[in-house]
Amino acid sequence: MTDIKATPKEQIARVTISADAGFLPPVVEFVKQMTRRLGLRNAEHVDQAVELVCMNVVEHAFAPEEEGSLDVRVVRRAGLVVVAVEDQGLPFDYKRLEEGEDRTVLEILHGSFDETRFVNLGRRGNRVELLKHLPHTDVRDHLPEEEHRRTLEATAVPEDTPLQIRMMRPEESFELSRCVYRSYGYSYDWDYIYYPDRIRELQEKGLMISCVAVTPEGEFVGHLAITLDHPDSPVGEAGQAVVDPRFRGHHLFRKMKTFMGKWAADAGMYGLYSEATAVHPYSQRGNLHLGARETGFLLGYIPASVSYKQIGEEREGRRGSVALFYMRVKDEPEREIYPPAPYLEAVRRVVEHNGLRRVLGEASDPALHPSRMSVEVRQDHNLAFVRIDEPGADLEALVRSHLRDLSLHRVDCVYVDLPLSHPATAGAAAGLENLGVFFGGIIPEAHPGGGDVLRLQYLNNIEIQAGDVSTASDFGEELLGMIFRQNTLP
Repeated sequence: MTDIKATPKEQIARVTISADAGFLPPVVEFVKQMTRRLGLRNAEHVDQAVELVCMNVVEHAFAPEEEGSLDVRVVRRAGLVVVAVEDQGLPFDYKRLEEGEDRTVLEILHGSFDETRFVNLGRRGNRVELLKHLPHTDVRDHLPEEEHRRTLEATAVPEDTPLQIRMMRPEESFELSRCVYRSYGYSYDWDYIYYPDRIRELQEKGLMISCVAVTPEGEFVGHLAITLDHPDSPVGEAGQAVVDPRFRGHHLFRKMKTFMGKWAADAGMYGLYSEATAVHPYSQRGNLHLGARETGFLLGYIPASVSYKQIGEEREGRRGSVALFYMRVKDEPEREIYPPAPYLEAVRRVVEHNGLRRVLGEASDPALHPSRMSVEVRQDHNLAFVRIDEPGADLEALVRSHLRDLSLHRVDCVYVDLPLSHPATAGAAAGLENLGVFFGGIIPEAHPGGGDVLRLQYLNNIEIQAGDVSTASDFGEELLGMIFRQNTLP
C-alpha cells in the first residue's frame, strides 16, 4: 500500500457526523485506515481510543433533546499523526474518571497514543487531540554499541584542534543522531533526537534551527538547537545541547550558544530561554557566563530515571529540577503585566533582575465568558502542562478539576502557564495558591497571545529536597528560596 504524502500541519480528512452512536463504527474504521495510510503500521488500538473519545461526546456532551454533532479530523504534523475530535457541547467530564470503568479512559488513550491533549476552546467548544509519532528509523537500532564505548574510552582531544561552528542542514540529521548516540548511548533525555527523519522534518519546517561543531574530517562533535512553537516565534528555546566527551573542556557550549544568539538577533528575535539542569551548577554557570539570567526554577522537572553519575549526584529515586534562564538578544517591547497577588513579589524580582521592560497594569475582574485552555500530558517525563490562552471567571474551578484528574492518574508534576499581560490574569488566578500551586518562573515573550508566560507549578506528592537543587548565583539562591517558601504542600 502506498503511503499518502502530506506536508506537516496538513489536514488530511475531516468528517462531521451527528452525535449518534450508530454513526461511529464507520467513522472509527475510516480513521484507522487513514492513520495506517499515513504510516502508523502498528495502530491496533487506535480505533479503540478514537471510539472512546467520540463516545464520550455522544453520551455526555449534549442534552437528550439536543441535536449535537462532532468533527473528527486526521492531521499530519511534523513527525506526527494527529486525530482530533471537536464538539460544541459540554466540556469533558473529569469527575467520571474517579469511579467505575471511566477510570481506565486515560490509560487506554495513553496506551494507544504518545500524547493526549484536552483543549477548552471557550465558546467554540472542546477539542481532544490524540498524537502519535510516526515509526521513523531509530539510529540506536543500527549503530554498534562499541561506537559509544570507544568514544567514552578515547583520550581527550587537544584544545587547539580546529573546529568549525556552523549551521546544520536538514539532510545532516543522521549525523546529528549518530553524534548523540556516540556521546550518550541510550541515555539522552530528548528521545526525538535519535530519529533522523523526525529531526529533518522539524528542520525543514523551521521549528528546529541547529548549529553544529564539526572537525576537519566532517565529524559532528557538538550541537545546539533553537526550537520554536512557530517559525515566526519571537523567542525560542535553546536546548538539545550535545558535546562529544572527547571535546569536553573546549568550551563548545559557550561557543555554540554565542553563535546561536547572533543568529537569533539577526533573525529579529527578542531572546532565547533555556532549561538548565539544577542537579549540578555547571550548566547554570555556563548560561550566566553568556549573560543569561535566571527567571525561575521548575521543581521535579527531570524524571528520577535521568542520571548524572559523572558528577556524583545523591538524589537516587527522586526527580531533578531545572533552572529557567533568559538571554536577551534584542530589546523586547514595553508591556503592562498583571501578576496575581500571591506571586507578585517573585514576578517583581524576576522582572527587576532581568531588566525586562514591564510595568504593573490595573487588573480587571475576570470576564464572564469561559476560560480557553489546553492540557498536555508528557508521558515520557510523567508531567503535564495546563496552558491558559484566556483566563475567565471559571479558571480556578477548571484548574482544580484538572489537578484532581492528573493527580488521580499519578502525574508527578503539573505546570500552569498563564498570560502575564492579560488584564484578567491577576483576578482569575489569585485563588490558585489555595490549590497548592506555587511560583515557577517567567518566560519572556513566549505566550502565543503576546507577552510573557507566568509558569506556576504543582507537585503531586513527590519529594523535592532543597539540597537536591543547585544554584550558581546569589539571585538564583534568593529566587529558589522564595519558591520553596511558596510550596506549602507537605
